[in-house]
Amino acid sequence: MSAPPFQMLGLTASRDERGLMRVSVPWNCKDLDATMTVGGSPAFGLPETGRQVNQLEDASYQVTITYEGAEDEPADEDTYEFDSSFREEPIESHPQIARIKKRYGGTVGDDGRITFPETLPRAASEGTGLSGAERNAEERNPLFGQTTYLVLHAVFRRTFLKRRVPPDLLNRVGTTCEKLPGGLPTPGGRNWLVMPPRVARRGNVYEISEEWMLSKPGEKWPEAIYGLIER
Repeated sequence: MSAPPFQMLGLTASRDERGLMRVSVPWNCKDLDATMTVGGSPAFGLPETGRQVNQLEDASYQVTITYEGAEDEPADEDTYEFDSSFREEPIESHPQIARIKKRYGGTVGDDGRITFPETLPRAASEGTGLSGAERNAEERNPLFGQTTYLVLHAVFRRTFLKRRVPPDLLNRVGTTCEKLPGGLPTPGGRNWLVMPPRVARRGNVYEISEEWMLSKPGEKWPEAIYGLIER
């Protein structure tokens, strides 16, 4: 008769500021069939969320059982994240494109794309206040060949835990707001579009992530766009 399963050394546990706990408990089994049924009382009363089986050198099996969730009602704590980067956009969409065209001599082609000459328009180069020799050295148009410009793209994310998914969670999707939760900064002349949330079951609680996407520079999300979103 094979030896009964036993709990091994090496238990690990963690808890974040929101109260989300994750506990891993290793067991040893001699029989493969026992690997799917072994286990004592749930750690801290948390539900089991998975188990992993590895065969050891002595032909027995190590079973690592994972428990996840919150002991009590999740703490009223949110985690905040900013995902920001530069994204290339067509130069034609620049909010100051009229001024840029005039300053750097841009012309619109039959395809609607704007191109810039290799040298600056005379009025632009003369307006720099440089001497003749200096002006000749500075005549190359810095926008020659430029077809795109960089735009700050940002997504703000708030993540929290709940025993139940809020019934109004989807009501805000597609709406806009001028300020972010927690008083975090918003660039002037821009606002935020509420994106669809993400929900993941984490044992006996739900981990919910709400996201806001920043509008383009100098613009706010127009009602004509987000008003078409069906929820």
